Order: sequence, then structure tokens, then C-alpha cells
Amino acid sequence: MTGASVLTRVGEQWEGGDPAAPGPVVSLAKAEGAFLAFAAGDALGWPQEIERNRRGGGDVAPPRIEFRSWTRRNGRHRPYEETIGAGEYSDDTQLMLAVARSRRNHGADGWKAFTRVELARWTMYERGGGSATKRAARAWLAGRPPWQSGETGAVRRYFDAGGNGAAMRVLPHALFLAGREDPAGLARDVVRDGAATHGHPRALVGATVSAYAAWSLVRGNRTLRFGELLDLLIDEHDAWAAFPEVGRGGEAWFAAATRVLDEPYGRLWARTVDEMRRLLEQARRGIRAGALTDDRAVLADLGCFGHLKGAGTVTAAAAAYLASRHAAQTAQGVLRAAFEQGADTVTLAAVTGGLVGCLAGDEWLPAPWRKVQDAQYLRYIAGRVAQAPEGADQRPLESATPPHTILADLARNEDQEFAIGEYTRGHPTALPDRETGSESSRVRAWRLRTRDGQTMYVTSVEELRTPGPQASRAGSALEQRTAATAETATDDSREPAAGRRGPESGVVPDCSLYDEFRQRLRTLLKAGPKRSREIEVKVQLVPRQARKWLERAEQEGEIERAPGHPLRFTLRRRSRT
Repeated sequence: MTGASVLTRVGEQWEGGDPAAPGPVVSLAKAEGAFLAFAAGDALGWPQEIERNRRGGGDVAPPRIEFRSWTRRNGRHRPYEETIGAGEYSDDTQLMLAVARSRRNHGADGWKAFTRVELARWTMYERGGGSATKRAARAWLAGRPPWQSGETGAVRRYFDAGGNGAAMRVLPHALFLAGREDPAGLARDVVRDGAATHGHPRALVGATVSAYAAWSLVRGNRTLRFGELLDLLIDEHDAWAAFPEVGRGGEAWFAAATRVLDEPYGRLWARTVDEMRRLLEQARRGIRAGALTDDRAVLADLGCFGHLKGAGTVTAAAAAYLASRHAAQTAQGVLRAAFEQGADTVTLAAVTGGLVGCLAGDEWLPAPWRKVQDAQYLRYIAGRVAQAPEGADQRPLESATPPHTILADLARNEDQEFAIGEYTRGHPTALPDRETGSESSRVRAWRLRTRDGQTMYVTSVEELRTPGPQASRAGSALEQRTAATAETATDDSREPAAGRRGPESGVVPDCSLYDEFRQRLRTLLKAGPKRSREIEVKVQLVPRQARKWLERAEQEGEIERAPGHPLRFTLRRRSRT
């Protein structure tokens, strides 16, 4: 293995920022171009990805560099619709940024930060996440790796997960380690990262190939020859083909694989590496056809329109092909990936965008792509990651804040900045409720912007409960009156946040109704502290009304926060004087 013998490293001084901070190891233009083009490919390809999830799903958009807004269907059991703004990105960019933050802020503990903090938080704001990644994130949220689930079927599903959810996250690793001459550390970190959510070699080998391609391109200081990237990946396959030493914890992972797989993992890995090499050679044959090359035919041969179109290996080969084929017209490679009907357009376009950004920097970016969601934050975090391990922070690993706790704080702080972690603060803006065809549920929505500049869209599906047959007449009256309040509150929530008038906007003031609520609340809290969500259910109130009345009861001294449990309420203890 010769390392990146075809391409050589280039350094560039940091422009702006803290003059005492170390400069980026790689070109700042390449780092920013890679992150921006990745997000732009994501935003372009997302509307085309799954037709059934797009309203008017049969409509096929013609390829164009401009972003467009579209309406997305969400949810299976409680379906609702949301409008995705022009240039807004999906889970691909979300997770890529989560890895970038983990590497930049926690250095050697980056993997722990990703699995214990970032993945757990991502479950709250994810947009379009894949099933394997969401299952793994829920496992980490519960405090265990996905390969240590007590259910054999769940472990088997983890080791069967060979999708491109790991390949979509490799760009920060490639930038972070671009100054290293030996790519062994890159393969180790990429496999470890990928194994956090995916267990099949198709996912992990696809990730190592994509990472090595990005690592090689970002270190280069000259124009790439037609098809040269594919030559590099084939000729230097030792850089990505061997299963790396993953270190501590690997024994338990291999033991779990042995329990559920039908063959040794090493044999499965070797067979997948052979599959990857065949795909790369197919792509190279397509390149060598020159001007006669039919991109769609080559992508079809690679499997981009079949049942393995979302596999890590297929995506890695197809992205490398498009980046090589359109190296002289970089935007065309991203557009080709984003608008190939029937392909996994979102990840294919994102990974292709990341590769051509590593190759060509940011000067080629079309003007609309420079305005992709969170463009300034993408530039900022790309530059920070490009400072490499020497410039990374070594912050103490923060305690994971459960998503339901953040949601509760979000509901209470709709217009005020609040902490969403030990190192992160966000400013929320309430959005109109999502359209839903169900009368028994309500989908609330917020836009949460972090102080650093990332935008997170958060939704919460809430059941609108009605009183059971044993409910008292008083309880029925309370529910009926608060139903009217819910309608008023919903209408108010459709207004722009800046148009609100005071904290009680949307709440129907009714002293007799509030007195009834207060009496039932006192009876409920005599048994001990209760969470606000539990109170909502017990007294049969819609969440917005309950939140306002709980705040009122607290202000009037009827109730107080339980010591050590700020999300729970208890009766206020009054002195006997």
C-alpha cells in the first residue's frame, strides 16, 4: 500500500478567525466547498428520493441548480405533512455535522460524544433518517450499543444493516485526518463510526472507500485526470480494504456478530471487498468509454436502481464514478446524482457533492448553492474541522440530555433562548401546527436555531385525549371548555412568532374553569410530585392550556418545582404561622 501516492498534500494559512489558532491542514476553500456541496446535493436530491413521501409523488422535476420548496408526508400511524423550504437539508447533512462537532469539540472522545450525545439529540430533530440509524440511535439513547440488545432479532437486523448511512458521515473524518500520511487511522475511525449504527460490511466498506476518496482528493494540489480517482481507489485498495484494528470493545462486537451471522465476519468482509472492487472496475470501464458513456446505463450496472441502490458499496462506487466523470464540470456530477429518478438521490448527490468539493474547492459552486440551509455554519464548522487533531478542543464529555427533556423545555421557552446541552444553546420559534388528517392528534412544530448557527426543525406528535366513560360530569365540562381553548390556541400558533402579543396569547381566560383546574391539580399533587405531561393527561387538558395554567399556578404560589426535579411539580409547603 502506497498511501495517496497519486495526490500530494497542500497547506494553506487560516484566513480570519483567531490568529493564535492553528491554521487548517488542508485548503480552507476545499473544506468549505466540500461541506457546502455536500449539503447542496442533499437539498437537491431529497425531494426526488421517495415518491410516495412527496405530495404529488408522480411529478418528476427537471434537473436544475436552483433549490425548490416541496411538501413532504411524514409518519405512518399518525401521518402529517410539512413544507420543506428551498435549500433545506435532510438527515445526511445533520449526521455529517454531528460527526464534525464530535471530532472538533472532543478530539479523542469524538466517538463517545457522537454515540452518547449527538445521536440521542438527533432523534429529536431528525429529518428523513433511515430505519437502521434510527434503531441504533434509540439503542444508544437507552444506554446500550445496538449489538448488545437483548433481542436476537434486533441484533441480527443491526448486522444486516448495509445501507449508506455510514458513508454519508465520513467527510469530517477525511478533513480531520488529512494531514496524516498513513490512512490507517482514517479507516479505523471510519469503521468505528460506521459500526455505531450499521453492522454489515456493505455499509462499512462503502464508508472506507468514500472516506479514502475524500481524503485523497482534499490533499491534492493539482487537476485530477479523467477517471484518475477510480484508478486510485482500485490501485490502492489496501488503504480501504482491510478490516482495521478498532481497539477496545471490538471483542464484544465480534462476539455478537458470531452469535447471529451464518458465517464468520471476516469471510463476509472479504467477500464484500471483492464486491466493492468489481463495482469500481465497472465504473472505470464506464469512464473509459469516454464521450460515448451513458451515465444512467453505468449507474444501472452499478445497481443504483435495484434493490441494493441504498447500499454503502453501491453509493460509494456511483459517487466516485460521477465525481470522476464530471471532474471538469463539477456541478453536473451533483445534478446527475440528484435527479436520477429511481436512485437513492439524496445520499448519492450528497456524497458526490462532498467529493467534488474536496477536488475543486468552492469557486465553482453555483450561486444558489451558496445559500443552502445554514451555509455560514457549514463554512464555520468545515474550517474548524480542517484544523485537524492539533486544533481540536478536548472538552469534557457532556452528559446526554434526554430528548423529552429538551422538548419540555422547548414548549416552555417558545421565544427565549435555552440550553439544549452543556455546550449548546438554542433560540426557538414556534411554527404553525403541521397539517394532519387525524382529529385525535396534534403535531406541534418549532424551528430551533443554535447559537453557533445550525437550524433544527423539531416536531412533537401529541394525542388529544378525551375523558373516558367513568369521567365525572365536571371533568367532561372541563374537557369541553378546554377543547375550545385548544382551537383558539391552534389558530394563534399559525401566526408568525413576531406577531404574538404577550405570554397569554391564545389562552381563553376563564376564572371558574381555572379554579376547577386548580382544585383537581391540588388533589392530584397531594400524592406527590408529577411531571407536567402526566398532569395534562390526568386532568384531561390540551398541552398548551395546561402549560399556561401550570405557569399561572406556580406564579401564584399554589405549586412549586420539586427539589432536584425541575420538570416535576409539587404542592407548595406553606408555613404554619
